Amino acid sequence: MKKLFLIFLCIGTTLMAQDVHFSQWYNNPLFSNPALTADFDGDYRITAHQREQWASVSVPFSTTSVGLDMPIENWGLGIQFIRDQSGSSRLSLTQFNLSLSRSLQDWQLGLKLGFAERRIDYSDLIFVDDGEYISSETKNYMDIGLGINRTFSFVSSECNIAYSLFHVNSPNRSFISSEDKLAVRHQLSTSLDYDLNEKWQLSPSIHYTNQQNQRQFMLGSQFSFDISEYYYKYIVLELGSYYRFGDALASLIGIKFEQSHIAFSYDWNTSDLIPASNYLGAWELSFAHIIKSKVLSKPKYKTCPAFL
Repeated sequence: MKKLFLIFLCIGTTLMAQDVHFSQWYNNPLFSNPALTADFDGDYRITAHQREQWASVSVPFSTTSVGLDMPIENWGLGIQFIRDQSGSSRLSLTQFNLSLSRSLQDWQLGLKLGFAERRIDYSDLIFVDDGEYISSETKNYMDIGLGINRTFSFVSSECNIAYSLFHVNSPNRSFISSEDKLAVRHQLSTSLDYDLNEKWQLSPSIHYTNQQNQRQFMLGSQFSFDISEYYYKYIVLELGSYYRFGDALASLIGIKFEQSHIAFSYDWNTSDLIPASNYLGAWELSFAHIIKSKVLSKPKYKTCPAFL
């Protein structure tokens, strides 16, 4: 009976399965593309991301990620922890990712090695037969990803084009003898940071993913307003809106303060679940902090006396 339950569960999750995803993909670089590892100005970067989905319909689908990355000359090294809980189904994913990147002028290459544990716990479920008791099932597997990023710098703008492949080794995550291989996921994203003037910046972006028969296309933009002159510190306010076609409209508000960045977004449901969700979908909170060593730079030349 329990094996039959697992079979139906695996069939259902295979048909409905989708990878963990974030609407703020641009604020989760270690998750989005391994080539973006250590793509920042500083010594260390700490990132955290929380997503809660479908609270208005059932028990929320909860996803948490925490990461740390650092540059080492032309290399980048990062580690990330991901925890995904699929509502009340007791199906969860725990994954540790190690990422490595290499910078070659305007190109960045990346490799990700993931170590995952998929778990289903049905100890609280009641079955007809009492002769067999199994509290949980686990499946461990390795997950490999690749990425590449190209940066184009102009006078008043910067453009990034990134492509990544996930599950290139097609890991089998089935709890039973039959196979449930993760299909390779292709991901393409491009973004542009355009300085409208000294205070305002426009940042449009496009994000596309393709995994087997599932496609996702996200398009949007955000405005950034520098208010540093009013507070004598580096402070930038952000407002944005993104549309995931056939699924949700995401609204975002964020702030950059010195070396820290925090952003909140909400997904307004636009799919066929509107009658049940009442347009309510998911919320996300992202945080990043860059640590820089305070090194006093010495001037190359001595200052000439004022009378010369």
